[in-house]
Amino acid sequence: MKRILCLLSALLLILTLCACSGNYGQLNINDTIAIPEDGIIKKSVFEKTQKSNSISVFSGVSGDMTYEWTVFGSDITEPEDAMMSLSLSREGNGVRIDFDGIDVPGFPALLSIHLNEKWNATSAVAYYEGAPVYSVSLTGSKNTILNIPITKTVESCVIIPDIQEDNKSETQAPDPLETTAPSHSLPKEDDYLSLSKSEDGKLYTDAKELPSENQMSHGNSQALQNDSYLSETQNSPSRNESETDQDDSFSEPQSRPNSDGSATDQDKYLTDPVPEGKPLPVEPENQEVNKGKTYTCTFSIECSTILNNLSELDPDKLELVPTNGVILAPTTVTFYEGESVFDVLQRVCKENNIHLEFSWTPIYNSAYIEGIHNLYEFDCGALSGWMYRVNGWYPNYGCSRYQLADGEVVEWRYTCNLGEDVGRDGSW
Repeated sequence: MKRILCLLSALLLILTLCACSGNYGQLNINDTIAIPEDGIIKKSVFEKTQKSNSISVFSGVSGDMTYEWTVFGSDITEPEDAMMSLSLSREGNGVRIDFDGIDVPGFPALLSIHLNEKWNATSAVAYYEGAPVYSVSLTGSKNTILNIPITKTVESCVIIPDIQEDNKSETQAPDPLETTAPSHSLPKEDDYLSLSKSEDGKLYTDAKELPSENQMSHGNSQALQNDSYLSETQNSPSRNESETDQDDSFSEPQSRPNSDGSATDQDKYLTDPVPEGKPLPVEPENQEVNKGKTYTCTFSIECSTILNNLSELDPDKLELVPTNGVILAPTTVTFYEGESVFDVLQRVCKENNIHLEFSWTPIYNSAYIEGIHNLYEFDCGALSGWMYRVNGWYPNYGCSRYQLADGEVVEWRYTCNLGEDVGRDGSW
């Protein structure tokens, strides 16, 4: 009998190992292929990538820069030989690409150029004969990586960093100390899906039922009823599970040491002093939405950093990552005067059928974005998650405390390294 049990145990162990191997293989990222001297990737390589529905990465070197082509098998329609070699050089404060006759064969590919320097820029544009031809996202922690979605090529182009000027002096959000008492007369539903306020001042979404007090105090996600773009909170190691149990009733500013040992005052929601010239946070309980006045802003959502860190990605999330990393291209959005970045994010996701999950964090008095497009914090490493940037600046407070001004540019970006790979310099 013991012998039979041992045999069964061994069989179960073998089956378990096979199952684990199968799960690991779901990632389907092929080994990086060096581009040969003639620059041509054979049709058979693309056929293999297509058949296995995998991802292939082709790497090359030009001067002091390296570059990579990332190709998704699901995007390949008609495999054929392709010239993937290119020439890179410096031109002014930018980078010039000569495509050497490359013609991507009927499917999109992501071109990533690894610089040996860090650009002081928040975005970039590729120009051909003075006209923009590609949008470029900047990632990378120590050195900048230029990510360019390519569907067709031109003879050459020059990538110029776009250093945005600070125009917040004209559009600065009002000081929260000057706002009047909160109004509770807003309807729960309207054309712009603005957030409503309960009588105790806590926020809830446009759900048919209000969340319980216990749900709000513990940071659980609030889902719009009957809407698939919002889902219940996952049991992930979110920061909120440990932090929201703390007392959020303190009223005096807190102090903590800076890196040089000096103290810095924080407000009662643990926010460090806002840099000079940047808008101060407006607390949700003081939010006043004026539905008689509307403005516009630009909104976008992207996760191109994941494409530079595919080995860290949860295998089950691979199919969710767009080939070019763009979930929502820059879009002009209309909003009410007084609305927050969080208000507009909810509406944008609903209108574009983009999944969104968030939790309320009383200690920070703000919503915390856990997942967008079913891509969550920690899905691409222990330091990964969502961040937002407004006019090139990463605010040091939550998105439901940032009151939007007319004409602002809002970007939601997925980071794999606590913001260092998407341009946050660490100083807020």
